[in-house]
Amino acid sequence: MGLALLSAAPALAQPVMLDAKEGQLKYTLVHKLHEVSGVCKTVEGKAALTPDGGAKVQVRAKVACFDSGNSNRDVHMREVTREALYPLVSVKGTLAGLKLPLAAPLQTTLAATVEFNGNKQPVQVPVTLTSEGAKLRAVFKFDISLDAFQVERPELLLVKVDDKLVIEGELTFEPGEAAAAPAAK
Repeated sequence: MGLALLSAAPALAQPVMLDAKEGQLKYTLVHKLHEVSGVCKTVEGKAALTPDGGAKVQVRAKVACFDSGNSNRDVHMREVTREALYPLVSVKGTLAGLKLPLAAPLQTTLAATVEFNGNKQPVQVPVTLTSEGAKLRAVFKFDISLDAFQVERPELLLVKVDDKLVIEGELTFEPGEAAAAPAAK
């Protein structure tokens, strides 16, 4: 049913709703002495695909879910990003030119706004989309400035981490419950 729904998406007069069913986000910070990565495997996301090939996308994760393998470092990261006040990091955006089903992988750009540490910044997110049956897989990588988001950069031996925070992810979207089971007439 989901594949038929995606195939018929351009003919529908209403958006097709997709939910992120699996995936992960990863951040990477660089310090002169080492590189640090934290992974979050509990990501929420939704996409609304419109008949004209546009899409609205929202993805968010709890700041506390990122695990670098070092609990002291993770606690410090939650402190400098003011997780108690701003427990979520989110990306909201739009893209154009998405017609399902995809004949081949599609490289596109999500014109997005990142909300992090109580601040919002515009970001262009390069995304590669592939179809896997009724699923739509998105792979992306972009960077943000910690200074722009007013994050006090962590230090080690009196040397701060670089300003650039690289964010990458992989999400799989599937038809949402409302899209998978149309209401009976």
